[in-house]
Amino acid sequence: MKTASKELQKLRSMAENSLKKTAELQQVLAQIEATLTRAENQKVIKKTRNY
Repeated sequence: MKTASKELQKLRSMAENSLKKTAELQQVLAQIEATLTRAENQKVIKKTRNY
């Protein structure tokens, strides 16, 4: 029984780490998207001011 319990703990830990990495990845992707959006907005503003 102890072996199964330890294996379950190990698997749970792996799953938790995977979820944390997924959340971190989503946060990084959101930051990249926000940066790209800001850069695109700046281009639009510059073009608008030039006309």
